[in-house]
Amino acid sequence: MKNALPFISPVANTTQKPVRRELYDQSITLYESGKYVEALHSLLDYLNSDIRAKYGNEQGTVFHIPHGSIVVDMTITQDTLSIEADFLNLPQKGRVAMLRQIADLNINRLLLARFVKQGDRLKMCYSTTLAQSHPHKIYGVLQNICCIGDRYDDEFCAKFGATRCYEPQIKPYPTKTVELVYEGLQSLGKNTLKAIADYNAIRAYGYSWNVLDTTFYQIAYFANPQGQLSNDIDKAIDGMDAELPVEELVARGTDFLKKLLAMPMEQLARDLYFVDKLVSNRRSASLQNMQELFKNVYDDAIASIQQEDYERAVVRMMYIFYEAYYYNDMPSMVDFVLNKALKEANSLPMEQACKPLFEALDNVMKGNLKATVLSSLQNKWTGAGLPNYMKK
Repeated sequence: MKNALPFISPVANTTQKPVRRELYDQSITLYESGKYVEALHSLLDYLNSDIRAKYGNEQGTVFHIPHGSIVVDMTITQDTLSIEADFLNLPQKGRVAMLRQIADLNINRLLLARFVKQGDRLKMCYSTTLAQSHPHKIYGVLQNICCIGDRYDDEFCAKFGATRCYEPQIKPYPTKTVELVYEGLQSLGKNTLKAIADYNAIRAYGYSWNVLDTTFYQIAYFANPQGQLSNDIDKAIDGMDAELPVEELVARGTDFLKKLLAMPMEQLARDLYFVDKLVSNRRSASLQNMQELFKNVYDDAIASIQQEDYERAVVRMMYIFYEAYYYNDMPSMVDFVLNKALKEANSLPMEQACKPLFEALDNVMKGNLKATVLSSLQNKWTGAGLPNYMKK
């Protein structure tokens, strides 16, 4: 691969969830002081400052909060907290097969909540005493319920003919945005297939694997798909870690990418929309989390650059950056620095692409974020030109 992968600008407001960590810390402090209801309120404010006003009663004891195609119901009594979410209506045909998979989810996917069958309706339910409603635990329960609802509702509707209990209130991407996503997918996909063909020709399957997995992460980053398309990309990413020969993993991943590229724009558009979310599927990360995640790649990038192996450095850095976006809601300054570097490395020859990527990685590892962001903003507004690292 002679050049870095192209950069595709992400759909607005999809890569960074505002994180007000002080509200989470306040929630824990309130809980430890025995103020359990206030702690839950602070946790909801941490998730979204509009939740209590938009979806709760005046007493702050009953909430009906939409998340995608489910609604999470929270009820606070004097001593208990109950959390429920209608999942799907069972189909007349295929319900036994679907219930088998529900049983598997109960055992292997749901952590504290459980599926409950009420007539023809399936619900996810959890209850606990207020004294046992630690914010960290409740956040995990909510995230788990929302993640299961997001990942399996479309799949079970398509596979078994189940129907939704609640139709999500969605806002489709504007036509121009859909076109940009489609064009970006085509550009990125074709560059990836070319790179994989080059690497496969010299049996460098490890590089093929890295570039292919990076591409899947990047599609999730810039397109932020929902529905079945999101599920399919998640499965493709999971599949890249299967215990199979790397050559076979690359072949399977390549087949999936080709199917994505063959998808008509109208079909792609069905799963491109904005929808209310209670809990992000990604982890809320700190600078320290990112430094721990990047440590091995940082050391490897330094060694590779010293050996003038810019290709290895670029492939590994792009992989870890997009993987970080896939699994984490990052601090705003980390997001700014990484986004800027990926944009500057767009399709550049490897040695040139290495410069902005490594500077971003180095700044994250050393915690030099504020100065970097301020310098970039000053350059933008004063026309100061390129930063020094981009000058020959």
